[in-house]
Amino acid sequence: MNKLKYLLFVVLTILSSCKKDDGDGGGSTPPPVPAPTAVTLNAPTKNSECLDGENVEFKWTASENTDSYEIIVKNLLTQVPLNQTTSSTSTTIKLTKGQPYSWYIISKSNSTTETAESEKWKFYLKGDPVNNYSPFPADLISPKSEATVTAGSVKFEWSGSDADSGDTLTYDIYIDTSNPPTTKVKSNQTSSSINHDMTTPGTYFWKVISKDNSGSNSDSGVSKFKVTS
Repeated sequence: MNKLKYLLFVVLTILSSCKKDDGDGGGSTPPPVPAPTAVTLNAPTKNSECLDGENVEFKWTASENTDSYEIIVKNLLTQVPLNQTTSSTSTTIKLTKGQPYSWYIISKSNSTTETAESEKWKFYLKGDPVNNYSPFPADLISPKSEATVTAGSVKFEWSGSDADSGDTLTYDIYIDTSNPPTTKVKSNQTSSSINHDMTTPGTYFWKVISKDNSGSNSDSGVSKFKVTS
């Protein structure tokens, strides 16, 4: 009888050990694939007047866990983007002189679908000599495009910049139910945000005109948002 108990104990011990081994071997989770990190942009520098010539060299630092870089360069007047992919940390792109541009880098990996975006910088590509450059079109920050906000006091926020370091910028803000908006709700605003009462639910459009002290201006383009009660 004691032998039978002993044999039963040995069998149960072996079965228990096998189950543990099977669980450990088959249920282990592979380590996560590290996502790429964002690059640091180097040149053309932020809010600068770029070098003469059509061929512009873009440079940035290498980022971790990255196999390739996608550079997106957008003409801020036509809103037409140019895309190029490279494994290097620099590339040269032919652009139209005398135009404002923005650019940024997307870091990509072959091992994951996750990506990382750099900051977005703006610059002017020199054309014919000018005494003053128009301000860069403002970036509309809030409300974001296609956002929904609650009726009441809504904060409108944007970011403006200019290649001419001595210029002072002011802003006109337009908000309307029509596209493009034609109702000016604020003139010669010196800061980059306002609070405006939005009491009627509906779909609205807004934009910002940036002006410098030399009489030049630029249009941010239109952003759309909704107001709910």
